[in-house]
Amino acid sequence: MLPSLRSRNMFQPLSRVCCGLLSALLVLAAPAAEAAPKKSAKSSKSSRTRASKPAAAEPVAQPAAAEPAPAEPAPAAEAKAAPEPAVETKVAEAPPPRPARESKVVAEARPAPAQKSSASRSAAKGKDEAPLVSGPMRIGLSPDLYLEGARMSGVQYINATRLDESFDYSAGFLSITAWVNTPVPAVSERLRLGAGVRIFGNYAASGGQQFGFGIYNELFASGEYGLPVADKMEVVFAARAGLSLLIPGLEFAETISRLQTQGVAVWSVPRVGWLLGPSVGARRRMSDKIWLRADVLGQIGQQYLFATSQEISGFNYSKNWSTLGLRLGLSVGAEFSL
Repeated sequence: MLPSLRSRNMFQPLSRVCCGLLSALLVLAAPAAEAAPKKSAKSSKSSRTRASKPAAAEPVAQPAAAEPAPAEPAPAAEAKAAPEPAVETKVAEAPPPRPARESKVVAEARPAPAQKSSASRSAAKGKDEAPLVSGPMRIGLSPDLYLEGARMSGVQYINATRLDESFDYSAGFLSITAWVNTPVPAVSERLRLGAGVRIFGNYAASGGQQFGFGIYNELFASGEYGLPVADKMEVVFAARAGLSLLIPGLEFAETISRLQTQGVAVWSVPRVGWLLGPSVGARRRMSDKIWLRADVLGQIGQQYLFATSQEISGFNYSKNWSTLGLRLGLSVGAEFSL
């Protein structure tokens, strides 16, 4: 009986120690359990406050948190929430460039009418000046009054016998000139090149010696440069060069026939020569298709009549005739645009 009683007495202190430990653990665990709900309640309350209030009100709510632990998450939440206004600002700033581009397009489109108007004014101005300076192909016609001083140089040889047949003469009255010219913009807008014909009709020497040569005509190439000096007016500097053609007639044709009967080998074909001369004048535009002009012309020319040398019945026979003259003329005519 005694050992059982002792065993009970041995376990009684052990049960008391366990009870004491349990009660101590309960006492220590009670404050921790009370603190945990408070922290969760405060954290949930602060999150709801940040969600309901804007970012500008958060600095006012920070001083209310007395504990350091809940205050630490606030900067992180603010840092996360901070990019949201930046996104809104970026989205809000995106639309303004559109009106800028539209205004730029409008600004670029507005000068177009001014350019068009200036182009139209320059085209109209060029249209007014074009007929004066340059233009399409033109044809011209003018009567010419002229006066000529010339010399017919002639010599005839029969063996050693020399016979001088030269004489001075004058000629002149009226001729008609027709021409065509066209601009040469590759060289100059004021330069024109062309060709023409001048018809004299019966060409005869007068004055101290009366001698008819025949029908005389000229074919020439011409160039001219027009220099504007006033409204619709320009000074024209020109030159011409070409060939002359004489169809024998009158006394000259009779001389050819007489020589042929004497056995001299001369032909009745047209005689050729050359001509060269400058001119200066004025031209005025009367309309888009008509110009009036007047020119003073100086011209030198030579005509070959005889150049034969042969033996006839044992005699050496030669005959050489040519004319050389200086011609001054005044022409008044008109040009017409094609």
